[in-house]
Amino acid sequence: MHEPEYEEFVRDTGFQLERDLDEAAIAVHAPESAGDLLHPEAKERRFSQVLIGTFDSTKLTHYLHKLASDVERYRDTDVFLIPHEGRRVRVAILTSDTVAVSNTADPANIKGMIDRFRQIALPFRGPTLVREHYRHVPLGCTAWGILRLTNPDGQSVTLPLPNGIGFALPKDTVTVASLRYLGSIQFKAEAFTQSDADARRLTDSASNFLQLFHSIEMNTQPSGPDKDVKLFFDSIKVEQDGTRSVLSADLPVGFIKKMVSEAPGVTGPTTIGPASQTAPTKPVKKKSGKK
Repeated sequence: MHEPEYEEFVRDTGFQLERDLDEAAIAVHAPESAGDLLHPEAKERRFSQVLIGTFDSTKLTHYLHKLASDVERYRDTDVFLIPHEGRRVRVAILTSDTVAVSNTADPANIKGMIDRFRQIALPFRGPTLVREHYRHVPLGCTAWGILRLTNPDGQSVTLPLPNGIGFALPKDTVTVASLRYLGSIQFKAEAFTQSDADARRLTDSASNFLQLFHSIEMNTQPSGPDKDVKLFFDSIKVEQDGTRSVLSADLPVGFIKKMVSEAPGVTGPTTIGPASQTAPTKPVKKKSGKK
């Protein structure tokens, strides 16, 4: 028989240690305070671990959220702080099959594990743009893209959007966009500008643009806004973080299905050219009034 806590873990995550764990690396740290108020001099060793196996990332994330007293964000990675026997255990999901755990008091240990893992995971070849900015792609993404638009004159560029809409970006802006699934599809776009002022202008412009677009979308629904569409627009956030402008949103599955099902079929161009380019017509002879 397993302990009740382990049974709950297996039930909530679907992960069984003896079946699903493939590899484990353990680091043994110097003894630290045991946190015993009656015996403050007592010390015990602490450990950090990297576990590789078959995980259900969504179930594991939900389980960790349930246990955690707090969640810290470090380099696009969630670090779950879980109280356990008078101390806090830090857990980070590095990829769909790799998890880092540390029960040391110093958060630098789990941060170092995240840094080293990301360094190893970086592509060693490929375009310079990818090598320089891949570290900003959140872990666990199913799709991502890195974009830098340039103009020959070196001025600001326009990001082309559907329906002929254009959106101006400051000069030398690099955009990192990504999609990942955590119950809903999470979209994130980070625009790395050259200054705080550029990021502020871009953030303000994006906020105004989204408010206008949202207003148009809502007003074109005579029976009220669609629930999934409303959820999507309500989830959109545009924030400035130093020289970055960050847009994030949740794409509900229902919203994605509607986008796919309602997408118009591919048709040819509908522009009508000058009369000389249209199909030829028979000349019409005018009748004279004389007989």
